[in-house]
Amino acid sequence: MLSRVAESLYWIGRYLERAENVTRLLMVTTEVAVEIEGLDDALAQSQWDELLAAVGADGGPPLRFSQETGLALPYVRWLLLDESNPVSVRRSLAQARENGRTVREALTLEVFLDLNESHRELDGLNDEVLGDPVRALDEVGRTHRAIRTILGAIEQTLSRDEGWNFMKLGEAFERTQRTLWVLGTRLPGLESLGARDLPLFYGLWRALLRSMASLENYRALHGAHLDPDSVLRFLLFEPTAPRSVRCGISRIGQYLQRLPSGADSEDARRIVGRLDASLRYDADEILANGNAVSFCTDTSQTIAKAHDAVARGLFRV
Repeated sequence: MLSRVAESLYWIGRYLERAENVTRLLMVTTEVAVEIEGLDDALAQSQWDELLAAVGADGGPPLRFSQETGLALPYVRWLLLDESNPVSVRRSLAQARENGRTVREALTLEVFLDLNESHRELDGLNDEVLGDPVRALDEVGRTHRAIRTILGAIEQTLSRDEGWNFMKLGEAFERTQRTLWVLGTRLPGLESLGARDLPLFYGLWRALLRSMASLENYRALHGAHLDPDSVLRFLLFEPTAPRSVRCGISRIGQYLQRLPSGADSEDARRIVGRLDASLRYDADEILANGNAVSFCTDTSQTIAKAHDAVARGLFRV
């Protein structure tokens, strides 16, 4: 496969995963912040600040969650539509669509049409829609469903060939890093809150699971009981949970094994292999003495090095 085709498919996987992740986090944070607002405005604001940091969009204009600014509307505009925001959903879908256009022959008609339609509908939103809180949040939900439709077309229509492997490798890299970023930014606030307000305490831990589409999976394994240590272990180490760090690292390793051999791809395999072994056997050590946040930060940086090794060896650099 040509390196330009492999690179485009890889980035389609990353951009679609990024867009799906941002819309889901936006929906969950909106619900949580609206419930808290009026009871603890500072905590409501911290939910949005943490969200911006988790998705890598905290370098934009100052945003506030308040009645004067229309509650969540500034965040909807910034994260959903603002083209100057490199991780906005609009920007991610535009990038995925452009990469798809350059490798049209590698995609099925269903995937290309769904991608093009989702981008077109999002691009057509106007200020009237985004000025109404209810309509704006409806558009976030509609966009999330549209992205899932694209992902469904990919699952249902694309051949499991070399191109598929590159696309799913990109998806796995993006998903795993974003799980680590969410945990790294949310955990300090959750730990500082403590159990002084039990309904709020457990509500925020439940929201953490929902933000990673993992609440039902957690309950299937642990039942209705919500224990912070069990939640953290689930999101870091549970091999069957599709958005856990261990599952993501395992998927990256599997896709890397199918890549052409070479010094750089071997470097990536070694990096990921060491991470996989640590997640399998060092869980207690990782969680000892409050090391989870630093582990998330360090692991995210290590995954970035694996991505760089893949890019050096197989993509245009």
